[in-house]
Amino acid sequence: MKAVVTLGKHFGPKHPRKGQETGFKDKVTDGRKVHTCRSNYGYWRAKIEKITATGGVLSVRQWSAKPYRSPQEVITEIPADIVGVQRLALRRERRVINHYAEEQDKPIATAIYYDYTAEVDGHPVPLEILAENDGLTVDDFKAWFAPVFAETDKKYPQFAGLASALTLDFAIIHFTKRRY
Repeated sequence: MKAVVTLGKHFGPKHPRKGQETGFKDKVTDGRKVHTCRSNYGYWRAKIEKITATGGVLSVRQWSAKPYRSPQEVITEIPADIVGVQRLALRRERRVINHYAEEQDKPIATAIYYDYTAEVDGHPVPLEILAENDGLTVDDFKAWFAPVFAETDKKYPQFAGLASALTLDFAIIHFTKRRY
């Protein structure tokens, strides 16, 4: 059996670096990108378990041009005994900072930013390590997942204003035997 995971050749339209090349192909080839993160942990766990049980391979590919509208290029094929999957819980917490002028009771400026933390299989993992192993900088990693969090906020607007934090589950699909 063969399972396919496709990497983006370019940063997507909602990323600050949209249209620029990700360099994922070279990073997989030279060992700087040792995993990828995907939504739907249950789906990917079952798929990886199936290729492991059948002695299959994980075919790591990238789109040759536009995603879903162009042929895929094979980057590498990884034997089942090397591939792995772990659950990633990525937490985004909203931080609000109010700036006050002297002797005023109302803020003159408010800044909102998001702080991210990660756990892999229930153990904290520094975002810097997770991002580096995914072939991204921390800022690119956060920006990569920002649209997923925004979609969840849109899908459940009744909760978006109530919770200052949101945790989403992802699958980390490993291209090496290295695990967290």
